[in-house]
Amino acid sequence: MLVTVEGIIIGKRTIGENNCFLDILTDEFGVIEATAHGIRKITSKNAGACGLFAYSKFCLAKSGLKYTLNSAEPKYSFHGLSNDLEALSLAAYFAEIIKTTAAPEQEAEGFLRLMAVSLFEIEKRKITLTQAKAVFELRVASMLGFAPDLRACRSCICYEHEKMYFNYTSGIIICADCLEQLDDSYSELSPPLLYAMRFIVYSDVNRIYHFNLKSTCLNQLSALSERYLLLHTDRNFKSLDYYNSIKL
Repeated sequence: MLVTVEGIIIGKRTIGENNCFLDILTDEFGVIEATAHGIRKITSKNAGACGLFAYSKFCLAKSGLKYTLNSAEPKYSFHGLSNDLEALSLAAYFAEIIKTTAAPEQEAEGFLRLMAVSLFEIEKRKITLTQAKAVFELRVASMLGFAPDLRACRSCICYEHEKMYFNYTSGIIICADCLEQLDDSYSELSPPLLYAMRFIVYSDVNRIYHFNLKSTCLNQLSALSERYLLLHTDRNFKSLDYYNSIKL
């Protein structure tokens, strides 16, 4: 049976001399692994559409849970990522998050769009990589079922306060007036930081990167988002360790 899907290649592994396994992020089937025969040959007509992070339209032969590449038509290559090691390593981190958390053969609607928008932002460098990392981590955590409740103080329903505190474990916010005991499970949120978090979690995916924060707040947001994602996915990511080791 032939199936046609659009997707982004988020992983690529060599088999023998000329073949590859492709990890393709799709809306319909989540992350699927497809065998691409002869893809590494100079004469391969599909090579351009099957590079790492290429966004393409794929025609796949499906047999059970196995997929084999029939043809591919490029839509966007994100080629600029290859010119920036820091941006490329951040893209690899995003890909590892998706590969290790998305269930195969299950719809993953929204993840493909999130990945495409995020790769575009870091390729064009319209925002800092620190902001891109923080936004992706918090948004993907929300999409995986760990969305924090940032609407108001859990106790008094106060929407705005000079000092709010975020609880990493429960994902709720508490205002300073209602906080009974401060420990390391809480992080203080300034009004701009809380605004940014609300914007990331509740905005349309096409707009989630369209906000401004001072560098100090961005660093706090990045640390908070990273801790929250790692805590709730109960995972460590080798690509994150590498990104943190080379970032400027």
